[in-house]
Amino acid sequence: MRKFFIVLLAAVVLAGVNPTKSEAKVMFDGAEIVKGQTGKMTFSKDVKVYKKNANGQFESMLVKKGNYFRVYNIEKYNRQTYYWMSSGYRVQASDLTVFMAIPFEQRVQFYNHPAYMWINRDKPFYSFYIESDSLGTHAHSYYTYLNIWGNFKIEQGELVNTYDLSFVGGGIEKRKIDPTDIQLIEPLPVNTDTLFTVTKDTVQHIKPYLINNNDYYQRIAGQLKAGTVLKSAGFKIGNYYAVKFAAEPELYRTFFVPQSHVVEKATLED
Repeated sequence: MRKFFIVLLAAVVLAGVNPTKSEAKVMFDGAEIVKGQTGKMTFSKDVKVYKKNANGQFESMLVKKGNYFRVYNIEKYNRQTYYWMSSGYRVQASDLTVFMAIPFEQRVQFYNHPAYMWINRDKPFYSFYIESDSLGTHAHSYYTYLNIWGNFKIEQGELVNTYDLSFVGGGIEKRKIDPTDIQLIEPLPVNTDTLFTVTKDTVQHIKPYLINNNDYYQRIAGQLKAGTVLKSAGFKIGNYYAVKFAAEPELYRTFFVPQSHVVEKATLED
């Protein structure tokens, strides 16, 4: 019995010293925040908010002034901003809404290997920093996976994107990013030894969700013919595998292919 209690005590001590990301509470403005939360919402007076149910009917709820809601997603398009609150309610930003963005360094604590997704449909993300000349056309539109287009760091509380421009005679460039323009997603791990065969002609997708032909890199994306062999880049986002060419994995950037367009292949020689 004494040995049992010693082992139990050791387990409790270790659990206290090494809490996992899901166990450790993260606080902001006096309230606990959760994974996927972008901010918190209150209102300057009593208002009705609405959500659309699966049957197409709208449901309303009266919200009292000062009541707190979590915000999980933000939409920016047509020069408007919309907040998706807890319980499925969607609210347009106005003088009645009081939104507080959670500091990015707190949001990112919930993720082991976060994927950075650009969600501002009104403003593209530029992978180069000179937006006034021809380099400015290298723009990424809605829902592009940004991790492959530069490094993101938190410096003095700000989200900073860095990019090496030495190949055009420059140096390391930095710029601040509005963290509400970025949604964090936890990719699903996929074994890097996994090989895929393309089953029908498609293209190299630079984004794992939506395809927008206004995206510069999507416009120049290469074709993928049926029979092409690809190698896993180690993860999956949504229904898209992150992949490289199996024969030359180090010479190409990561791109995406729809799960419905590939089958797993046992070995490169198959």
